[in-house]
Amino acid sequence: MTTSDAQERARANRRETSGPRREELLSAAAACFDELGYTATTVELIAARAQTSRPTFYAYFRSKDEVLLAVTEQVCAELESTQQLEEIESLPPVTVLRSTTRAFAETIFAHGSLVALIDSRAGVDPDVDELWTTLRRRLERRFTQYLSGLDPATIDPCVQPERLVSMLSDSIVRGAARLGRATDEVREQFINDQIRLTERAIGVTDDALPEP
Repeated sequence: MTTSDAQERARANRRETSGPRREELLSAAAACFDELGYTATTVELIAARAQTSRPTFYAYFRSKDEVLLAVTEQVCAELESTQQLEEIESLPPVTVLRSTTRAFAETIFAHGSLVALIDSRAGVDPDVDELWTTLRRRLERRFTQYLSGLDPATIDPCVQPERLVSMLSDSIVRGAARLGRATDEVREQFINDQIRLTERAIGVTDDALPEP
């Protein structure tokens, strides 16, 4: 084995292992991408933000693209977790819709402009696109299955559930992503508007709404 082969194997082992240094680099990369965008962010800036060196960066990631992919994985995991409610079958539909809509939007807000960047990069980076598209499809499929399993007396969707879920997904992802730098008041208004839109589109019946 040559020296370069040994170094690459060491780097591969580090990339596969989570640890404080890797997490610091991921956090620094996320902050740089959020504040500066993809093009202006460099390996040197990420390393400086993490208070480490360029060689240390390359011990964990091969490139800026690879660290963006790792950041995307983290963001996708966080967004997916917002749609997982315990004992969801026993909750009123309106409670599920309001809770998941708020949690999803607030998680997007928490990442500033990062979700907008990921959504944009998915159009030009096949690896990011695979992660992002897989997440979107998984969430939409889960939501569609949830709606399809509800008592027909509690909802009246304005269009076929699968198409409706896709449209609502686009609305909240793109809408919330554009408000990464907005005030808390504007964000709260967006969430309330999105909840009302969702309830109207799904056709939550009066009987399913909580008592005033």
